[in-house]
Amino acid sequence: MEAAAVVSSTEGVLRILLGKLGAVLTEKYVLLSGVGREIQELKEDLEIMNACLRDLAAGSEYHHSEQTRAWMKQVREVAYDAEDCIDIFWYHNSHRHCSHNPIVDWLHKIIRPLKTLRVMHNLAIEIRDLKDRALKVSERRLRYRVEAAFGGASDACAAGRSTPDYNHLERQLPALNIDEWQLVGINEKTKSVVKLLEDGNLACLKVVPIVGFGGLGKTTLAVNVYKSTAMKGIQTRAFLAVSQHYDLRILLESLLRQLIRVSFRDPNCYGEETIKDPLRGIESWHISELIGRCRTHLEDKRYFIVLDDLWSPEDWANLKVAFPNNDKQSRILITTRNRNVAEHCCSDTHDLIYNMEPVPFEESKKLFYKKVFKSDECPPLYDDLDLISNSILKKCSGLPLAVVSIGGMLARTKNKTIAEWEKVCNRLGSGLETSATIGGMRRILSLGYHDLPYNLKACFLYLSVFPEDYETKRGPLVRRWAAEGFISGMHETNLEEVTAKYLDEFVNRSIVTPTRIASTGLVKSCKVHDIMLDVITSKSIQENFISFMGNQRYSTTGHDKIRRLSIQTDSCGSDKEQENHNISFSHTRSLSIMCCRKKPVLISFSFFKLLRVLDLEGCWWLTNEDLKEICKMSLLRETSIRELPDTITELANLKHLLGGRYKHYTRISRVKHFEPHEALVIPRGLKNMKSIQKIAHVDIASSSSAMQELGSLSQLTKLCALNCGYGGEKWKPFAASLNMLCKSLWHLSIIHLCDRDVGLEIFLRLKSPPIFLEQLYVWGRLSVLPPWILSLSYLVELSLRENFFDGELLRQLGKLPSLVSLKLYHESFVGTKLCFEQNLFPRLKQLIVDNAPNLDELRFDGGAPNLERLTLAFEREPAKGIFGIENLPRLKEVEFFGEVIVDSVVEGMIAEAKIHPNRPRVYR
Repeated sequence: MEAAAVVSSTEGVLRILLGKLGAVLTEKYVLLSGVGREIQELKEDLEIMNACLRDLAAGSEYHHSEQTRAWMKQVREVAYDAEDCIDIFWYHNSHRHCSHNPIVDWLHKIIRPLKTLRVMHNLAIEIRDLKDRALKVSERRLRYRVEAAFGGASDACAAGRSTPDYNHLERQLPALNIDEWQLVGINEKTKSVVKLLEDGNLACLKVVPIVGFGGLGKTTLAVNVYKSTAMKGIQTRAFLAVSQHYDLRILLESLLRQLIRVSFRDPNCYGEETIKDPLRGIESWHISELIGRCRTHLEDKRYFIVLDDLWSPEDWANLKVAFPNNDKQSRILITTRNRNVAEHCCSDTHDLIYNMEPVPFEESKKLFYKKVFKSDECPPLYDDLDLISNSILKKCSGLPLAVVSIGGMLARTKNKTIAEWEKVCNRLGSGLETSATIGGMRRILSLGYHDLPYNLKACFLYLSVFPEDYETKRGPLVRRWAAEGFISGMHETNLEEVTAKYLDEFVNRSIVTPTRIASTGLVKSCKVHDIMLDVITSKSIQENFISFMGNQRYSTTGHDKIRRLSIQTDSCGSDKEQENHNISFSHTRSLSIMCCRKKPVLISFSFFKLLRVLDLEGCWWLTNEDLKEICKMSLLRETSIRELPDTITELANLKHLLGGRYKHYTRISRVKHFEPHEALVIPRGLKNMKSIQKIAHVDIASSSSAMQELGSLSQLTKLCALNCGYGGEKWKPFAASLNMLCKSLWHLSIIHLCDRDVGLEIFLRLKSPPIFLEQLYVWGRLSVLPPWILSLSYLVELSLRENFFDGELLRQLGKLPSLVSLKLYHESFVGTKLCFEQNLFPRLKQLIVDNAPNLDELRFDGGAPNLERLTLAFEREPAKGIFGIENLPRLKEVEFFGEVIVDSVVEGMIAEAKIHPNRPRVYR
């Protein structure tokens, strides 16, 4: 695995650098200074090295010598330093001086060329030094015969390996979030755990731990129990991923957010003082207050809590105080690898432990064949593989994670011959055959990593940036891959499409587990199994791919230079750490500070001159001075902050300007609500940000000058705009610019929070509406449905809120040919009857109906024949009821949500589901 990691990271660095060297050769100052010849020679040397790397990647990846690895490290460091040298030049060249004083500006125009020539002189000296270093690296390769370790591309062809065509990669993702090994043996295990939870009908609080080592499927079992309808009378529930290095505050906040579903039904709730949010200001609450609010909310309810991945008795002691023993038959389910932890949690005699055993051999075999052949059995054509399959499965020792990982790799082999499979079996070594240890699991999971094409390996190593048990969202992840430059050979505007397909490839190979899947089949978020995360994190550190602070498990001491930095806890940057490490951040390209409650001691944004990727998720300590320093990072490609200084418009390379946040309501976050006072304020000068692709969410009333400049952003694909408390005239400059973006936008959100004001009428008269829209969200009152919406043949997802439509809404929308998801949020429809008539909504898979205030009847009369997910919230019981569920042959689940859940409606749906041919699940 070592050499594969080196190849993927180093070849990626060189590919980025070669493009930059070509670009800098066109600069007039380079031509004038005479350094162009030096740069050209360096570029040619590095091109040869890159070709060697490609040959290395195409050959054998398992038997490279230490000499080869050392040579690769030297190539990588030369490439990194050369990239730093070029970016320092760009950094200087991108800084514009604007004093608003004509005399000062005139003087600056005279002085600037002189400064540039000085920079070019320094560049020339550094390039010559780098050229000498590159020459010495090449000489070492010949001197020590490193090339003997290389394998040619022809060897790869002979082995039958090929690189997938990602432009035409088929997405074969499941319609629902079900792990592969849920299909084999999980139902019986679920019944057993539910029986332990329910047996005895005890009124007191009962705790049931699931115990077993990593990879057995404890989390999958816990999720299945959590979703099960077998447990009756549960009034509230929550699922918490604890992990080894958890943050108690974050866990308690997550618990409260799951337990308390906030309602924004009051139409007058958008004022700053009258907003009805019981969790407002939760980030500032003391831990004792968080615990007290949890106990208060739970004390009169029958609750069900899952604590996944508990590591120590102290963890249980910290968390259990939030759960009152209220004599309401409440239940807590725990998963842990440590039996001592399980026994510590079971303090009462009625608490019982469920021991998670390895999957029996025959079930492992079914699971294996499902993964390889999409069948419970080995097809007759491959009967000769049955014996070698037994050997492979014996080494997997009944661990579902190992079976799925190896099965996924073998499913992709071209010829499926005994010889191919024997090679895999031999590489497994002893595996888990004699002892089900983490070491054996690592060996198995490493094979799945090796099987990735070289251009996917760097993307996969990058997942180690995120902490354990972190739910990685699709959008931020693919944007970061693109910003890091891991993708090449595509036009820049298509980069995110390509990276999105890479994520699908990881899911198809069962390397990551999807946690949320959209109705379109798109993976919205995923997780990496903690054992796989440990594998890739260790490799990232070993190859100086990513450095870590604040995580005591992974030491980055000895890294030559920090290139990518991930800070994961508040403990980082302590005085002790500052004394022990002389850390320099001047070479750092990527900085991730994940949910730190206070600013790390060692961090000053002025250190990060060459930063191009910045993620400050959950960092509420940012000051105006921090933002000013951030806005000096002219190479920055990504950020996510709210209040922006004027200098933000100087970030000409910035691609994503994202602000604000959502509240999520349903079990797996399908229903969400944007918090109205979290939108971005953008200053004048937006037109200078030519690279911008996504802006969300912008306050149009406070950014009126910027809205007039929107139309000049030709690469803009996503735009989310909000007007909170002002009249419809504020939309005029935005609408004018929207007409100029008719061919670039794919995603548009328009939010008008003005107390039932009919302020969106200007959008009825758009001259050039965005014809290629795939997602549209309209929040605000309209007299009629804009006619241009009905011509959006590419529209996949439509969300409406507080539009006060009635009558013919469904007959109009039902003719949209590509619509897969329809979300009718609160008061988007105010009629009394929603009827899905025949021949309407041919491709619809997801429907949300959220508190339509006057609804008396919901009918399915042959329309929406492909509907899979139905999500409903009612303020009252529909007078006439819900009809025609039997006319939805593909229905898989029905979910009820909201503060008021009408029991009679839920019970009626459960009865309908029992006789439905597809047996859909019903959640509440």
